[in-house]
Amino acid sequence: MEEHNHQNQEIVTALPTPDSIYNVSNETAMNIERAELVLSYIINQGIDISEDLVKTVVDSKFMSRQKKWNPEIEVKFRMAYKELTKIIKPVTVDSLISSRPKPLSGDGAFEKMLGFVGKKQRNAFSHISARGYTIGTIITMVCLLFIQIYFYIGSTRLANITECEKEIETKESRLSELLLVKEVNDDNIAINNEYERVFSNILELDEKRKSNIEMLRPWTKRVRAVTLTGQLKTDSISTNSRDFDKANTAIVQEAKSYVWIIGIYILPLLYGVIGGFTFVLREINEEIKNMTFSDGSNVKYLLRILLGAIAGLSVGLFWGDIEHAQKLGLSSLSPMLLAFIGGYCVEYLLQFIEKVANMFFKKYDPENQKKEKADSDKTQQ
Repeated sequence: MEEHNHQNQEIVTALPTPDSIYNVSNETAMNIERAELVLSYIINQGIDISEDLVKTVVDSKFMSRQKKWNPEIEVKFRMAYKELTKIIKPVTVDSLISSRPKPLSGDGAFEKMLGFVGKKQRNAFSHISARGYTIGTIITMVCLLFIQIYFYIGSTRLANITECEKEIETKESRLSELLLVKEVNDDNIAINNEYERVFSNILELDEKRKSNIEMLRPWTKRVRAVTLTGQLKTDSISTNSRDFDKANTAIVQEAKSYVWIIGIYILPLLYGVIGGFTFVLREINEEIKNMTFSDGSNVKYLLRILLGAIAGLSVGLFWGDIEHAQKLGLSSLSPMLLAFIGGYCVEYLLQFIEKVANMFFKKYDPENQKKEKADSDKTQQ
């Protein structure tokens, strides 16, 4: 009997006191505020809603403030809150919170740095995120434009040097032919005039080639300064030195390697990032308009930009060989354009890679080999 009374006393002491029954938990109080936000959205959008749901939310709000909260009211509120979240789909409570401006104190150092002092509220989180992605897009575009122009300057000078060398080689072969004719008939005026003209053309082409190499020298120096690769020994060689031609050859080879790296790795990667940013800006505009942007959207968008960079780099590696691209009939689509498309439509690129991987590994799958062998044995029988 005494043990039974002792157990009853423990049960009584474990029961909540009246004060604890009337107190609303922090989670429930936060859900009441969120329910008000959802209710405001439903009314502003003109969505049909039952009067009972509205009454339950309003009663819950005043009951919590008057400390008349009890389990029955909490059950009704939770069921009403659940129905409200179903009504507003695909909009969520988190997306509504992200779309709502937040109050500003104006006293913090961070707020002063951002220039929010004197304002009553900060922009909605969704608008701040959109502004951040816009700034990121602009910065990436400026970097891309600068590198693209620098790449164009270097590649154009290299193309001029290559063209001059080919023309010089053609002229020199013609000059050798004219020299043989002159040895046989030195009095032929037409041959002598052509010989002098071809020789003069060779000198002009050689000067043009050297001038392009001289313009290429500071181009390579700037790339070396950015990449911290140091100074070449050829930079200190004078134009009157015997090693000047070797120095020019070294500069040309160095410039070719830089152009290759920029064209195959850096530019496709940046174009892939721009493609990812373009997709994000389009999607975030739709989410803000439909009020479906939430905190989780930022994670999704950052991963999308990262995948765009990977897709752009992959395209640069796959289609970097121009001769191979021409064999595949892709010469009209540069790696830059393909990198941008890959960054924008990265899911289709990943699906293509998965199909190729499945086709490749399926061939070497032991179970698949056994199945093919069994099928071949049945066919032979």
